[in-house]
Amino acid sequence: MTFVELLRFCEKKTGASVSVEVRHPAFYRRETLKLTPDQYLHHSEFCRAAKLRDGNAMCSANKQRSLEVARCGRCFSGCCPQGVWEYASPVLFRGELAAVLYFGGLRPEGKRDAELPEAVRRLPCATEERRKSIRKYSAFAAAFLAIELELAAASGETDGKQHGEAFYLENCRNFINCHYLENIALADLADLLKVNANYLGALIRRKTGSSFRELLAQRRIEESKIYLKLHPHLTVTKVARLCGFTDSNYFSSVFRKRCSQTPLEYKKAKSS
Repeated sequence: MTFVELLRFCEKKTGASVSVEVRHPAFYRRETLKLTPDQYLHHSEFCRAAKLRDGNAMCSANKQRSLEVARCGRCFSGCCPQGVWEYASPVLFRGELAAVLYFGGLRPEGKRDAELPEAVRRLPCATEERRKSIRKYSAFAAAFLAIELELAAASGETDGKQHGEAFYLENCRNFINCHYLENIALADLADLLKVNANYLGALIRRKTGSSFRELLAQRRIEESKIYLKLHPHLTVTKVARLCGFTDSNYFSSVFRKRCSQTPLEYKKAKSS
């Protein structure tokens, strides 16, 4: 069983949406631990809609706060700023935070409907029985992950040895696809893969003709085109935030350079 399959199984058994915050290079090196892009994000329908409302700002800030708590290594639960209940299960490996498993997308039990946003009321309830199930399956998933990390370490997959060029290019693409919404840089990827950032940057440019930053911008621009085409009611600033750009002016500049028109011109053309 792969970790992807295990997490899907946990979702079926608990009724929760399960995602993972990755903090260990084994996720990019070991085949059994590689995740699908949606499993790196809170991907329930409610969470997707919530990210649209403020360009992912609130959710991103809340995740950073949860990571600080997770470094203590203890499981915890509660409601996010959107009012959704979730359970966080940190996984430590050799004293360092390797990952956090999030079981969420649930309506908190014990609150009156009047106290909750309408969209939250429609979510499955985090009943005592369901919370018990989540604790059980999250512990199982965490144990599975701990074993995989031990196996990865024992096989030398995380000892910092160099791999072939194809390995680094594949993981560069995977890393960008899974984290383009976040404020990432080449140094983050190099740290995860345990390789020199200058070596990695030169390899990427030599093989693709583009720098890591350019590849990241291209991925974000591809995503922005979807929003501009399918969601014309969204402002350019909001689309920029939803695609990982923190500055809408910079987004417009990059978009125009790559598409020979501004985001607004592109949106109007597609709308018509």
